[in-house]
Amino acid sequence: MNESGAKRTMGAAIAAVAALGLMTGCGSDSGDDKSDGARQDDKPASTASAAKALSASALERATLASGELKGFEIQKMTDKEVSEGGSAKSGKAECQPLAALMGSQYDPAPKASVHRAFATGLTKAKIGGAGLIRVSSYGPGDAERTIKDLREAVTACQGGFPAKDGTGEKSDVKKVAPLEAPKAGDEALAFSLHDASEAKAVVKFTAVRSGSQLMVFFGTNISDPTKSEVPAALVDAQVAKVEKAVRGAAS
Repeated sequence: MNESGAKRTMGAAIAAVAALGLMTGCGSDSGDDKSDGARQDDKPASTASAAKALSASALERATLASGELKGFEIQKMTDKEVSEGGSAKSGKAECQPLAALMGSQYDPAPKASVHRAFATGLTKAKIGGAGLIRVSSYGPGDAERTIKDLREAVTACQGGFPAKDGTGEKSDVKKVAPLEAPKAGDEALAFSLHDASEAKAVVKFTAVRSGSQLMVFFGTNISDPTKSEVPAALVDAQVAKVEKAVRGAAS
């Protein structure tokens, strides 16, 4: 596929993902076990944990870009695409951290964020896996709080919850399923949201905290919504790039 064809297909992938009502992963601003889907290491805090939050420009350099990861098309998202998420709401207060994933306004808000769309298995005839990456830096304690809030919501909301996406459209979740989290960063969380509509889409999420930086990935499968995934290679590459940037900033 040539470059212009890839860009057109990526545009279609972004549009298809947006149609699911899940635009920006876990937050935006303008500028291990299977029981709870989380892993909290008992090892000492890493160098990344002790470092200060990366600046907006440093985050941009630390986020995966086109051509960096074989087998993946990666495209920077525009400000318009990011801001379209709006403010999503849950009918159950305890599920709001999960409902917020369907919008782009979150508490606590990150200090800075960078967003990418990714796709795999692209051909002229179809789009395979697709999704989004959000890499953010947070103020003291806020990245930890975000992971904690998500973990508690996954536990409390496994039976599903009523919700509206950022545009006010009905976007109920039938169930929330905890998944095995990757061994990455200082702590990680993984789970899936199952759409209650006739589309029966399944969207998988992975969140990894490394110090004050939080990386949130979500993946879906355009051709077969029941085969959604967050590719491990993508998570590993993104976490490694952020942690390298943090080490550089601390040196």
